Amino acid sequence: MSDPFRLDGENAIVTGGSRGIGLAIARSLAGAGANVLICGRDEVQGEVATRELAEAGHKAEFVRADVTAEDDVTGLVERCVDLFGGLSVLVNNAGPTDLLHTREVDGPLGQISPANWRRLQDSALTSVYLTTRAALEKMTPARRGAVVNISSIAARLAMPGFAGYTAGKAGVEALTRAVAAEYGHLGIRCNAIRVGTIAVDHERGRERPAAAPPKIGKDHRPDDWRRASPPAAGDPDDVAHAVRYLVAPASAYVTGAILPVDGGLGCRSLMPWQTPRPATDTE
Repeated sequence: MSDPFRLDGENAIVTGGSRGIGLAIARSLAGAGANVLICGRDEVQGEVATRELAEAGHKAEFVRADVTAEDDVTGLVERCVDLFGGLSVLVNNAGPTDLLHTREVDGPLGQISPANWRRLQDSALTSVYLTTRAALEKMTPARRGAVVNISSIAARLAMPGFAGYTAGKAGVEALTRAVAAEYGHLGIRCNAIRVGTIAVDHERGRERPAAAPPKIGKDHRPDDWRRASPPAAGDPDDVAHAVRYLVAPASAYVTGAILPVDGGLGCRSLMPWQTPRPATDTE
């Protein structure tokens, strides 16, 4: 029996694939046998990422593209077809991270200008529409394809101060279900991954941070153990492994799904502990 997680013969596009989560996804897909075309706006970083993949023996290329620009998206898809002979996998990873870091574009709804609202929706949602529409033009005649959209815990749980981003990611999840329902009969699957906190800047191979145990002492309240604490940050590879599953034959019967990769963040209440935590060997 062949390995259901192999991707030999698949031709993939990973948007925002030159660094962080996107590069981890590209690395995972290429490692499973796929031909990978990554895109981004930073040409230097794209060349660095492509060189890394090539040195590992993978077939990968980089195209500079702004996924909010229709002409760039069209060129990206055509380049994939020219390079590899087709397009069977699309991972919509690019998003408005740079806009969020400025703390000047997003905000409470009443403080977002119409211009900034459009910038956020173009980056978070319209980009997914443009790339998916272009990819469907190639996948539909072939009667096969897999699309994975990278969403965020913000689509489900409000992030105060990021109203535009929250709305955009919720739209991505709704669009995921729509594409799955509309194109399933043509052999095209569409799923999304709802990402929690991912430590994208730490070096590869480093042990993931552990959740700090509750502390009791002169600088802490005696009931600190009752307080809610989030799970430790995940690794980009946690997302990449989930993407690989969702585009591989292993998930052939999965479409229209929103898969949380958030360390349990989305299932937690902000209510504090009401009973002692389960004991561990270190407590």
